[in-house]
Amino acid sequence: YACRSTHAPEPGPLKRLAALLTLFVFAGGAQSQDAVNAEPDEPGERRYGFFSGDYEPSDPLKYTYEIEPFVWYVSPGGDVGYARGTATVNTKNLSIDDPALYGGAEFHVVHDKWRFSLLGAVSGQNGASVQATARTLGTLSVAAGDTLRTEVELNTASLRAGYRIWEFESDPNERGVPEISSAVELVGGVRAFDYSLESEITAGGTTGSVEGDMFHLEPIVGAKWEIHFQDQYSIDFSSNFGYLPELDDQSSSSLDLTVGFKYRPTPNVGAQIGYRLLVFDLESDEVEAEGALAGLYGGIAIRF
Repeated sequence: YACRSTHAPEPGPLKRLAALLTLFVFAGGAQSQDAVNAEPDEPGERRYGFFSGDYEPSDPLKYTYEIEPFVWYVSPGGDVGYARGTATVNTKNLSIDDPALYGGAEFHVVHDKWRFSLLGAVSGQNGASVQATARTLGTLSVAAGDTLRTEVELNTASLRAGYRIWEFESDPNERGVPEISSAVELVGGVRAFDYSLESEITAGGTTGSVEGDMFHLEPIVGAKWEIHFQDQYSIDFSSNFGYLPELDDQSSSSLDLTVGFKYRPTPNVGAQIGYRLLVFDLESDEVEAEGALAGLYGGIAIRF
């Protein structure tokens, strides 16, 4: 008998190729079905780029420092004078109430829920007026018709610490940035006043002058509320109150109110405009002042 092989014949090359193609078709179909059933990415996880490219969006800038130089178009108003018990004079009668541009700056350090701030602004006026009535300014006697020249300077600075007690964020947009976010801070710190006043009269060819100054510190407490729209537009409201009873022949009280608006064309550089009102009552054994500084301010904001 002839021997027969018990092994099946091996498939030809064409049959092996057909089997591989069938396997790939089934595998591709399974992967396509998985892709259809997969949930879409969250807005903050999608890829965006030129013509729907595959570039990942950058994370929103988490800044730590912010510098805000500004100019302040401020008009001083109120009453000024020398020493307690001496009559004060309105700034209008001394021709020192004209609005003018002055400078200032703010520097902020933000860490977690804390914000540490250093703020300062300068202002000053000088003017001359013919006095309609006689009066006494400290040790200086002014007669009706005398020309009185007056120079006043009031510089302020404050050191503050703020703690965020409430915050809110809406759902993020396609860039992963909240459409609206808001936060409220409680603020405490200290404010400094550097105030000086000088008067000089010219009468019948003779002159006389008197001057005085004071440097004063007071504690302050307040709050700050910020509202951000896509981290591009923002509005902030801040207020704080300062008070210190008589101590070493000096006392003070003050109220600082600010409303500001910022626009950031880029994440780390922006422009700002707002209105500030600083009400104060200062007294010392040399000078005193009761009035306000108020006006529009504008500047830039740089964060990094």
